Amino acid sequence: MEDELYDALYAAWTDPADDSAYTRWVTDHMRAWEPCASGIQLADENLLNRPYRFLTDENLRRLDGLRATWDPDGMFVSWLGRPAER
Repeated sequence: MEDELYDALYAAWTDPADDSAYTRWVTDHMRAWEPCASGIQLADENLLNRPYRFLTDENLRRLDGLRATWDPDGMFVSWLGRPAER
Protein backbone atom coordinates (compact mmCIF):
# COMPACT_ATOMS: atom_id res chain seq x y z
CA MET A 1 0.00 0.00 0.00
CA GLU A 2 1.20 3.46 -0.74
CA ASP A 3 -0.02 6.79 0.53
CA GLU A 4 1.02 10.44 0.54
CA LEU A 5 2.73 10.46 3.94
CA TYR A 6 4.81 8.09 6.04
CA ASP A 7 5.18 8.58 9.79
CA ALA A 8 7.39 6.50 12.01
CA LEU A 9 8.00 6.41 15.74
CA TYR A 10 11.16 5.03 17.31
CA ALA A 11 12.44 4.60 20.83
CA ALA A 12 15.93 3.67 22.01
CA TRP A 13 17.09 2.45 25.40
CA THR A 14 19.97 0.53 26.86
CA ASP A 15 18.54 -1.41 29.80
CA PRO A 16 16.80 -4.68 28.78
CA ALA A 17 14.64 -4.33 31.89
CA ASP A 18 12.90 -1.44 30.10
CA ASP A 19 11.95 -3.51 27.00
CA SER A 20 8.26 -3.90 27.82
CA ALA A 21 7.80 -0.31 28.93
CA TYR A 22 9.27 1.16 25.75
CA THR A 23 7.68 -1.40 23.45
CA ARG A 24 4.33 -0.57 25.05
CA TRP A 25 5.04 3.19 24.70
CA VAL A 26 5.66 2.88 20.95
CA THR A 27 2.71 0.53 20.41
CA ASP A 28 0.30 2.74 22.36
CA HIS A 29 1.33 5.86 20.45
CA MET A 30 1.12 4.12 17.07
CA ARG A 31 -2.33 2.82 18.02
CA ALA A 32 -3.40 6.38 18.86
CA TRP A 33 -2.48 7.41 15.28
CA GLU A 34 -4.58 4.64 13.70
CA PRO A 35 -7.58 6.90 12.92
CA CYS A 36 -5.28 8.83 10.56
CA ALA A 37 -3.56 5.76 9.08
CA SER A 38 -4.27 3.86 5.89
CA GLY A 39 -1.87 1.04 6.80
CA ILE A 40 1.65 0.19 7.93
CA GLN A 41 4.96 -0.66 6.40
CA LEU A 42 5.28 -4.34 7.19
CA ALA A 43 8.62 -3.86 8.95
CA ASP A 44 7.42 -0.94 11.10
CA GLU A 45 6.82 -2.66 14.39
CA ASN A 46 6.15 -5.97 16.04
CA LEU A 47 2.92 -7.29 14.56
CA LEU A 48 2.34 -9.31 17.71
CA ASN A 49 1.73 -6.02 19.51
CA ARG A 50 -0.28 -4.20 16.85
CA PRO A 51 -1.38 -6.11 13.76
CA TYR A 52 -2.57 -3.65 11.15
CA ARG A 53 -3.32 -3.50 7.44
CA PHE A 54 -0.26 -3.75 5.19
CA LEU A 55 -1.82 -4.97 1.92
CA THR A 56 -4.83 -3.89 -0.07
CA ASP A 57 -7.86 -6.12 0.42
CA GLU A 58 -7.45 -7.44 -3.15
CA ASN A 59 -3.79 -8.36 -2.61
CA LEU A 60 -4.55 -9.96 0.74
CA ARG A 61 -7.16 -12.16 -1.00
CA ARG A 62 -4.52 -13.09 -3.62
CA LEU A 63 -2.04 -13.97 -0.86
CA ASP A 64 -4.68 -16.10 0.88
CA GLY A 65 -5.32 -17.93 -2.39
CA LEU A 66 -1.61 -18.61 -2.89
CA ARG A 67 -1.27 -19.84 0.67
CA ALA A 68 -4.29 -22.13 0.27
CA THR A 69 -2.73 -23.63 -2.87
CA TRP A 70 0.91 -23.90 -1.83
CA ASP A 71 0.66 -24.17 1.97
CA PRO A 72 -2.64 -25.97 2.67
CA ASP A 73 -1.42 -27.20 6.06
CA GLY A 74 -0.54 -23.68 7.26
CA MET A 75 3.12 -24.50 7.84
CA PHE A 76 4.20 -20.88 7.30
CA VAL A 77 3.08 -18.07 9.58
CA SER A 78 0.19 -16.04 8.19
CA TRP A 79 1.66 -12.62 9.02
CA LEU A 80 1.13 -13.20 12.73
CA GLY A 81 -2.62 -12.94 12.58
CA ARG A 82 -5.12 -10.73 10.90
CA PRO A 83 -5.72 -7.08 11.70
CA ALA A 84 -9.06 -6.39 13.33
CA GLU A 85 -11.83 -5.73 10.82
CA ARG A 86 -12.35 -2.03 10.32
